[in-house]
Amino acid sequence: MRNLVDGSRRFLASGFFRHTLLVFVSTTMVNALGYAFHFAISRRIGVEQYGVLSALNAALSIGLVISQIVSTVVVKYAAEFRAAGDEAHLSALTRRLMRFGAIAAVIVIAAGLAATRPIAAFLQIQNLLAVALWVTIIGLGMWTPVLRSIFQGVEDFRVYAISIVVESLGKALLGVGFVYAGFGVDGAFAGWALGSVIALAYTAWAALHRFGKLPDATLYIDFRRLALTMTNVSIATVLLTSLAYSDVVVVKHFADPTTAGLYGALSLAGKILFFLVGFVPTIVLPKASRIALSGQSPAGVFLQALVVIVAMSGTGLAVYYFFPLLVITTLAGGSFAPAAPYVFSYGLAMVLLAGINVIVIYKIGIHRFDFVVPLALCAVGEVVGISVHHASLGDVIGVLIAGNAFALVASSYRVLSPQRARIPVGNTGAAA
Repeated sequence: MRNLVDGSRRFLASGFFRHTLLVFVSTTMVNALGYAFHFAISRRIGVEQYGVLSALNAALSIGLVISQIVSTVVVKYAAEFRAAGDEAHLSALTRRLMRFGAIAAVIVIAAGLAATRPIAAFLQIQNLLAVALWVTIIGLGMWTPVLRSIFQGVEDFRVYAISIVVESLGKALLGVGFVYAGFGVDGAFAGWALGSVIALAYTAWAALHRFGKLPDATLYIDFRRLALTMTNVSIATVLLTSLAYSDVVVVKHFADPTTAGLYGALSLAGKILFFLVGFVPTIVLPKASRIALSGQSPAGVFLQALVVIVAMSGTGLAVYYFFPLLVITTLAGGSFAPAAPYVFSYGLAMVLLAGINVIVIYKIGIHRFDFVVPLALCAVGEVVGISVHHASLGDVIGVLIAGNAFALVASSYRVLSPQRARIPVGNTGAAA
């Protein structure tokens, strides 16, 4: 008992706990502001215009996948440069990202504006201005998150937290304000775009203030290692996205409208548990990368992350087990009550997925990619399994639980074994 108390005290006094608390609070604020944005606007602009907002919002997630991949790689390299005490490369990395981020944003915005009419026609949207503003948000999204990832990589989670909260706060206040001022869905996207600009300005200022004054250097990169990292991160991102969302698409294809609707509500409930601990990989990636490169074992970071996930997800699952009807009707309404018997089991599938997500991010951090094959087998297997075995919601969720459990166990292979450090630059003298 005493050992447990002492261990708890050490955990609460650790940097991991402080960073966990900071990122958890900030991401919770972001999620709350995002919900408030949709809650307030949907009640003002009506069903048809909200359909425009919803469609473009969903397409935005797809449009920013590349930014997500690049950000993950930047976090890893920034953490490794910090571990090597290589301030010159941190400065060089920041300057390059400032420059190439601006170029990427301009190219994406210009190309998107040129394709506004075809995009609007494909999505059956008459409002070209809303599409143009949406394109602008994607362009800014190719720049801001990548700059923000530098601070995540060096574990400056204060600046990281301020950046994401500023962006969400600006989006919510300005977007809702413009909508209620009478500008409709155009106002929603205009406020969103201005919030993104404000966040970009703050993040760029913080990056130049911290890293711009450091001595610069030629950025020598081991391109073979970079290519390996980019490839595996890209594959991991696609596979995790498939595991999280493909089941809804497959069920929508095979099931009747009522069953598909009930399953959509279950997915909404389950994703709450997944996103509840979605902040943990944000902390794990830079810490695991830095500690591995310093020659120490990063296993402690993984075990602490596991404790957080088990504690938070376990609490959520308990609520889902004892109050499934309350959960589903609160989220989706009384008409979705028939889905209540499946709330706990779907939640369990999403908790398993959250565990897979942390393992994958941890292994990316220590430059070990043996998770790719089992993850791919699971992603393909779940789609095939649901396509064949979908007679009831219970059958579908059974496939999810089995597939995610397999992926969790298989991805855990060698998760705590030693990892040899390697400087991430092509010229080791440049990192001295």
